[in-house]
Amino acid sequence: MKKLIALSLSLLLALPALLAQEVVVKSDTTESDTVKITTKKKRIYIIKREDEEVDVEEADTVDFSSLSNQRKDHFEGFDFGVSGLLSENMSVDLPSDANFMDLNYAKSIMVGINFMEFYIPIAKEKFGITTGAGFEFFNYDLSRNVTVFADDDTTFGVFNSTDVRDIEKNKFRGTMLNVPLMLETNIGKDADHSFHLQAGVMGSMRVGSKTKQIYEENGKESKVKNRTDFNMNPFRFNAVARIGYGSFTVFATYSLTPLFDTDEGPELYPFTIGVSLASF
Repeated sequence: MKKLIALSLSLLLALPALLAQEVVVKSDTTESDTVKITTKKKRIYIIKREDEEVDVEEADTVDFSSLSNQRKDHFEGFDFGVSGLLSENMSVDLPSDANFMDLNYAKSIMVGINFMEFYIPIAKEKFGITTGAGFEFFNYDLSRNVTVFADDDTTFGVFNSTDVRDIEKNKFRGTMLNVPLMLETNIGKDADHSFHLQAGVMGSMRVGSKTKQIYEENGKESKVKNRTDFNMNPFRFNAVARIGYGSFTVFATYSLTPLFDTDEGPELYPFTIGVSLASF
């Protein structure tokens, strides 16, 4: 009974509308574990009874239930997708001066770890602004037997003769730190059954980049790694959109700035399409 009385007092503190009226608390300990809160207009029963049903008139009852959250974090978590490159004409068919960056899309993947998210409400959970931070690891699988080089002002590819070197793996990798700024809307009664849409921009800073080759030459397997900036733009400015239902989200990003610095490599624009499969 002490727990029931404590619960009743908590309800009184949470209901300022009831405090404005005359409240009488009565406890019937002889027939059941029941607490009755009486005001001028309503009677509220807190009933603990396991062995039989209780018939209480609907007009004299008040239902207390917590409201479900309408949103959950949609950026924070893990992203998985396909990374690619577009020409200045928005085509995956790259021009001749950029064909050393032709990709095998089945193996060109992206993994994102978004470790931080902040939501700034404008209309509660229905509409607001989302920001945060995360790391993006992109992995371009080069489809040609080529080695990528970079000097002080040019990034280029040198094609290898298959008679001398048979390349088994040819990777161009990079790591970016991403900070998005997106408008968000949530449509639905609760987070598990709600459509969500996020759209905006994302700033990215290059953290690192390298190439990795595994090849066989004269019957001997070799591994070569080259860590340099490859004249890549140190910063990117991306358009981003994310849409989904409940915990599932699909997303797309497109870089508005080229992969390489101006006149220091072919004009290529990174993009990513993927899904968010988990959240922290």
